[in-house]
Amino acid sequence: MRHRYLCGASAVKIAEAVEGAIREGKLAEGERIESVRAAAELLGVNRNTVARAYQSLRDRGLLVASGGRGGMHVARTGTLEARATRFPAGICDLASGNVDPGFLPDITPALQSIGRPPSGYDDAGDDPAFLAFARARLAEEGLDVRHPCLVSGALDAVERAMRAQVRPGATVLVEDPGYPPLFDLLRSLGLRLRPLALDDGGPSADALEQGLAAGAQAVVLTPRAQNPFGCDIGRRRARELGDVLERYPDAFLVLDDHWGPLAQGPLEMKPGGRRRWLFVRSVSKFLGPDLRLAVALGDDVTIGRMKRQLGLGPRWVSGILQRLAHALWESGGTDRLLDAARRRYSERRNALVEALVRRNIVVHGRSGIHLWLPVRSEADVAQALLARGWAVQPGEPFRLAAGPGIRLSIGMLDEDRAEALAQDIAECVRHTRARIA
Repeated sequence: MRHRYLCGASAVKIAEAVEGAIREGKLAEGERIESVRAAAELLGVNRNTVARAYQSLRDRGLLVASGGRGGMHVARTGTLEARATRFPAGICDLASGNVDPGFLPDITPALQSIGRPPSGYDDAGDDPAFLAFARARLAEEGLDVRHPCLVSGALDAVERAMRAQVRPGATVLVEDPGYPPLFDLLRSLGLRLRPLALDDGGPSADALEQGLAAGAQAVVLTPRAQNPFGCDIGRRRARELGDVLERYPDAFLVLDDHWGPLAQGPLEMKPGGRRRWLFVRSVSKFLGPDLRLAVALGDDVTIGRMKRQLGLGPRWVSGILQRLAHALWESGGTDRLLDAARRRYSERRNALVEALVRRNIVVHGRSGIHLWLPVRSEADVAQALLARGWAVQPGEPFRLAAGPGIRLSIGMLDEDRAEALAQDIAECVRHTRARIA
């Protein structure tokens, strides 16, 4: 009897059959597929043949791992932002990942101060005053600012840099758990993802070494406040990772320092004197998510190719956005907001982490506004917390090979609610463990 979606005797044919079933709706989003062992027995092929087929579909984002049990299920379509949900009144939103708007500067005075926009195409391009200001700020952090490029956000920079330096089919090392829109972007470019497992200090030097030795051509790292794990690459880990990277001078290094001025500690992970590299600092987290602007630094070849791409498409980033970002970034009022944000985000994060630790709940989150809580069943814990008034993000979109977990975003969480949240989390986690056992 013909199987509902499995057929073929080679990895290519099996993968084509599963992909066809997904596209035709025979396999629904989130549906668990046959295990490697079961599929091999049904088709009469070696398990390795099925494993290669499944791996190719996983590399392309069509399948994802089902928790820690070795199974696979059909990926849900769209990025995390596309799946964002508006929660009813009374629900505390710990899922969206937004920063606290109370720590973002008011753009009204800045808009009034920036003057008229350029009047013609010949006046457009990088604003010299803003570029000089941004380079000076980044140079203070020990970065090489000789080759800058203004782009429309961090992912815009990553896309252009990958097009410039990495060919389709190449393997890119990414943090796991990591940022779903980055996964989607890299897959759309025809790149294969290899996960780098994380601890509170970021990826290990051994994992980086193994990935590069296996032929990975690029690596994307978050130096501070990683989303969703909350890890921070400190001085010692940065030195260890740097030592590995020195042994692979042709690997393309991308550093997305999205948290930037909001970070409490200094930037330790830097490109150094690498041959191929990109560093990105977006203004979204500290000036506002609607300001689609980032400053990219890199080697002369990478930045030169990125600028040529810009010239063929949008040609430049809006001068109004550049001057607005300049006015906001250099404002003394913004500096005061940043000081307050750093303090309050740290207090909110520490209050919840300490409350969870007192209840013997393992949690990760050294910096930023995201915490990662390992659980046995993401959906069950998320649903149980929602019933108690807390919306959290199930970890599936963030994971490649990492075990299941939930992401908690504390940007909007008042410290006085940390104890109640921690108690609800502890009860939901333990109830779920007991039910599964």
